[in-house]
Amino acid sequence: MSALIATDLAKAYRRYQKPIDSLKELVFRRQYHEQFWALKGVSFRCEPGEVLGIVGDNGAGKSSLLKLLAGTMQPTQGELIVNGRVSAILELGSGFHPDFTGLENIHLGCAMLGLSAEQIAAKVDDIIDFSELADFIYQPVKTYSSGMFVRLAFSVVTSVDPDILVVDEALSVGDQHFQKKSMDRMMAFKDQGKALVFCSHSLYHVKELCKRAIWLDKGVIQAQGNSGEVIDQYNDHVRMQNRVSVVKPVQSESIEKTDKSQLTAYLVDASLLRVKKTGDDVVIYRTGDAFRVKVMAHKQSSLALEDVHIGIIIKRNDGVQCFGVSTVLDNVALFTGEDKNDLGVVYEIPELTLLSGHYSLEIWLIDTTSAHVYDSMQSCCEFKVRQTGTEVGVTYLEHQWSAPV
Repeated sequence: MSALIATDLAKAYRRYQKPIDSLKELVFRRQYHEQFWALKGVSFRCEPGEVLGIVGDNGAGKSSLLKLLAGTMQPTQGELIVNGRVSAILELGSGFHPDFTGLENIHLGCAMLGLSAEQIAAKVDDIIDFSELADFIYQPVKTYSSGMFVRLAFSVVTSVDPDILVVDEALSVGDQHFQKKSMDRMMAFKDQGKALVFCSHSLYHVKELCKRAIWLDKGVIQAQGNSGEVIDQYNDHVRMQNRVSVVKPVQSESIEKTDKSQLTAYLVDASLLRVKKTGDDVVIYRTGDAFRVKVMAHKQSSLALEDVHIGIIIKRNDGVQCFGVSTVLDNVALFTGEDKNDLGVVYEIPELTLLSGHYSLEIWLIDTTSAHVYDSMQSCCEFKVRQTGTEVGVTYLEHQWSAPV
């Protein structure tokens, strides 16, 4: 039996232009608000013993979803089935009274989670020990730092032995020592068959800890499934948002407006060879695959073969140039066809070491000096790379580990 079953969950909020509009709406029985859908059509399952990751930009609807799972809000539409006791740590200090002491808030928090007075009394010492706040437990929580807030909140919500634990990004404000303790406790819950929903901007932790993940964007699920694949798709999206606008040379713009047959030399075609494609017709490679691209060009007979070269740059979709090289640098001449003015070359990387990302090629037809551009293709031959491991960065570097001397 699934721990959580969400079917077409939706949450709408009322947005007023002015605070008084809510009162006017009540008095005059007229609508003064516009409806904002923070979530729409969200469906998923979370199984016992599973850690489900939630990722997305700020404002994507993550907090609204977690509040629905925690039961602090009700959905506007859809159905949520929860099988078991839910504990949640959401906004920093939520559920705490700032004027109450830490001890009083322990009693309050446990009571709100459904524990009896006897059960609370039996757990208080363990909660204080885990939070490591014994020296401050009789102080009002309004005097606590953000890290102390988190210590107390996490200790309370995990003390009730929940069947489902919902953890928001708030946990990240704790110090490294407490983050390690918290992570160990969450993994212990997982090993006991508890379900965890983990929301974080730390994509590395989501990829490492979660078997499955959900990517939310503007309240809609963009992808869900294997956490590595979902994180890769989300990273492609983030890089596209943050892409650097690379200005094309003025000459290449003029080339695009010119009849290429009038050019001294021009590019004819560029294509990736021996490719695999995804279901949405996107070329995909795995880190370590062979990479091949064929580039064809044409020159006028008056132009010497030695003065025509090809340069290729692999560029990620955020504008980062990952690697670029040319036949000039490698001292390679282009190959000719039956027509000596038809030129071409196959550029091959035996083992592609790029890590997960969305990439394309820039192809340049240049002279021997590399300064003159005959023609160019911008952002062509798009492809994606996916890796099996959780290494981070742009490319995989061969390495080894050894004992220190």
